[in-house]
Amino acid sequence: MQRILLVCSLLLSVAALSAQGWERVFDGGGQGQINDIQPAADGGFVAVGYYASLNRARFFKIDADGKLQFTRDYFLGSQTSAEGIAQTADGHYGITGFTKTGMTPRRAFIVKTDGTGKALWTYYLPGSFDTEAKDIVVLSDGSFVACGHRKNSSGTEDALIFRVSAEGQLLWSNVYGEANVVEKAFAITRMADGSVVVAGEKKTVPRDIWVARVNTSNGTLIWENSFNFFEISQGIPADDVARAVLADTDGHVLIGGRSTYEENGVGVLMKINGQGSGQILWRTGFARADLYGIAKASNGDLYATGTKATNQSEDVYIVRANAQGDRVCDIAVGRPGFDQGMAVVPTPDGGAVAAGVGEFFFPTIGSESNPYLVKMDRNCVSFSSYISGKIFFDIDGNCQREANEPGLENWIVRVESPNFTRYAVAKAGGEFLLLVDTGNYKVRLFPPNNSWQSCAAEIPVKVTGFLDTFTVEVPVRAVSLCPRNEVDVATPILRRCAENVYTVRYCNSGTLPSSNTRIEVELDRDLSLVSSSIPATLVQGNTYAFDIGLLPNGECGSFTFTAFLACNTLTGQAHCVRAHIYPDSFCNITGWDRSVVQARAKCEQGVVQLSLANVGTGDMQESVGFVIAEDVIMLTQPGDPLYRRQLKAGEESLVWTTPANGRTYRVIAEQTSGYPGTSYPTAAVEGCRSDTSAPFNTGFYTMFAEDDLDPFRSSDCQESSNPDFNPVYLKRGHPKGYGLANYVRPETDMEYLIQFRNTGTDTVFQIVVRDTLSPFLDPATVRPGASSHPYEFDVNGSGIVQFTLANAALPPQSGSNEGFVKFRVAFVKGVPCRTEVRNTAAVIFDIAPPLVTNQTFHTVCALDTFIVVKTTHIDWKGAEVKVYPNPFEESAIFEITGAPANGYILEIFDLQGRKILNQSYNQPTFRLQRQQLPAGMLFFRIATDRGQLIASGKLLAR
Repeated sequence: MQRILLVCSLLLSVAALSAQGWERVFDGGGQGQINDIQPAADGGFVAVGYYASLNRARFFKIDADGKLQFTRDYFLGSQTSAEGIAQTADGHYGITGFTKTGMTPRRAFIVKTDGTGKALWTYYLPGSFDTEAKDIVVLSDGSFVACGHRKNSSGTEDALIFRVSAEGQLLWSNVYGEANVVEKAFAITRMADGSVVVAGEKKTVPRDIWVARVNTSNGTLIWENSFNFFEISQGIPADDVARAVLADTDGHVLIGGRSTYEENGVGVLMKINGQGSGQILWRTGFARADLYGIAKASNGDLYATGTKATNQSEDVYIVRANAQGDRVCDIAVGRPGFDQGMAVVPTPDGGAVAAGVGEFFFPTIGSESNPYLVKMDRNCVSFSSYISGKIFFDIDGNCQREANEPGLENWIVRVESPNFTRYAVAKAGGEFLLLVDTGNYKVRLFPPNNSWQSCAAEIPVKVTGFLDTFTVEVPVRAVSLCPRNEVDVATPILRRCAENVYTVRYCNSGTLPSSNTRIEVELDRDLSLVSSSIPATLVQGNTYAFDIGLLPNGECGSFTFTAFLACNTLTGQAHCVRAHIYPDSFCNITGWDRSVVQARAKCEQGVVQLSLANVGTGDMQESVGFVIAEDVIMLTQPGDPLYRRQLKAGEESLVWTTPANGRTYRVIAEQTSGYPGTSYPTAAVEGCRSDTSAPFNTGFYTMFAEDDLDPFRSSDCQESSNPDFNPVYLKRGHPKGYGLANYVRPETDMEYLIQFRNTGTDTVFQIVVRDTLSPFLDPATVRPGASSHPYEFDVNGSGIVQFTLANAALPPQSGSNEGFVKFRVAFVKGVPCRTEVRNTAAVIFDIAPPLVTNQTFHTVCALDTFIVVKTTHIDWKGAEVKVYPNPFEESAIFEITGAPANGYILEIFDLQGRKILNQSYNQPTFRLQRQQLPAGMLFFRIATDRGQLIASGKLLAR
């Protein structure tokens, strides 16, 4: 059973947890450990140590979640240990340690590696006696300085410091200390002036803490200090040793180690004068602890790790202290045997990761030890228990798992308790695993559609112990026996006068296989099909069919096609590709009139025509409303009874027509009540002109969502870019949103596409895309979509979407060096109007630093709260008046352009024509406060301060 001792000087609550802690155990080959850890450029970590009882030194690459990505081994002798690691300015590493073969003395070494740990050169320090290197730093010129100790001819050890050039040549090597006195240097830090400070022990009787500062140009000693304390209880000299050292930003030096000045020993953290005066600026002791590693966070907090004696053994100890050394909180975490933290690094969330060794069993001869990592959050909390689950298809409906019942993959599950929520995605066999603290939890599954239903809405799980796994089974029954086909189509960036590669991804998330599956793809009139990865058959016009055949339930696939966008199009013009997968029928549906409203838009001989059609099999039993938009202006009022239609099956109604004028027109409608899907019918036409040489408006088409909320439809509508537009990374949210605030309706799903490009000189083999969702987006509704490469999909933490493209092999500087991923997500239900939703993503190439994309920005509100409704009459030639929101609740904004005046008069009339408000303004943009205005339809009239009429129109107060 795991033992956790939590001591914290803060009053903690679960609500204050800022991040999730974890522990990780790696294979040690029987006897293995990590001796040093450093942050990596990609947000993860690199570590070094040894494997299989010093059989080899090992380099570990670990991601930000503590998952082992890969290792590299160094066989430098029959025994080899890597003791320290430092990163160079070019992203390479210097690794130091010691090696031994047979009866020969131990030798200190430095290995320089590339960013993946591949050895570039190895330097061995010559000598006739045992020599060990324990730590390493990099100087500004790329050279390395390592410290350790070397045995001399008299059999005692001297502190050792040596410097090796960036090319692997010895520049100097010196030993330090008194004759016939043991001095050892265990840790080294680089000072601001380029000198180094080492810390260790001076073995008098008993030991003293020994610290020295050395000039790195030639190795000469600048100063050295010894520190010895006295045992409080007996007044005799204490046993003192330093194991860690760190240059502070003020020029002084931080020391970590151990002393016996208190009974049972204390971990010592202290700050000494950096000029060698021997002054201790402050000192803090941590009872029953021994410190081996220290680090400093960007906010000035200090972290130290080592061991802490508990009732039965010793555990990894991590302490967070303020800049004065005062303990903020600490934690001891361990396996049943001896556990030790050797090094620590702060994490961006305010926590820290300690690395070292853990024993699975109580100490015995030959006990197995393993490389061990512990992550704690900023409040010194780390989780070490798991909820393990299996989601399976309960074929016989008895809510019990039988041997023949398969697991269900890629389903999202949520585990929550008060103030704690975590998500996971089921992997192979329907299995998921979540790291948790002790407590009571509820497990909830989110099926991909309503054809499935869990046996229980929520499954309670009680986690009672540390270092344990609590298993839960999640049976799922079929509510409807039918296929449920889904499709998604996308290309990362649409370039005019160029070939564009589209990916079509399809899945069957239903309960039965889909027979005779096919996908029809309709290309924009300005796109022409060049090629496809599977055969395409022309259906009619610019629509092509792709036969998929039998699509088993739970299976997905993809194909690509290439389309050329005509050169005579305009940059910024919108072009759409639409995909529809068949069969697309709903099953076992009641309470629906079987009508399906479809919006249509076309340009015919210089005339814009917008229409609604009932393409379903049943007559509409009620009318549906619609609105018409012209660019950013609504030409009709939402809810206006004049703009409704009720259609028989197969009937089409022309709802709006206007002579072409280059503006973008859109119709937005709704389905009848009881419609089993999520469709919002809409269609638009851009660039309709009677004179094809005349300019037209762009940028308005993608403001609104397309009619693709039903899973069997997908649209990729983009504004085109020039052929030479090649961003390294880009994030795009669709719809773009309405107006400067990028308004979107709360019932709209957001589609996010993250594009990336390899502009380096080497092939990128693995790509990780991480998108930390805005808290106003619902992680349970995330649906992965099309992508340029196969991926593994995850939703973890409290809402982090991650795509791992493990075998991307993205080549450098070529026509195929671009890729993308795409996903869909809904807003949290009940999100308040005018909530701003901002999102960025990070793209990680192999182990390179994350590339952070641009930030997307949208504002959520109901359609009738943010639209600008066109006034009914303009009296001033050339003037334009916008009123929004309309309808309004508390206030409405009036914007007047094209009618200059010193002042403006607003008059409001009720339905009986009575003037109920007369107000003056001195600016052309002003806000009307609701105050005492009655609810219902009102009329307004705007004039200049000289009485010249500008406009009049309708205003609806809620």
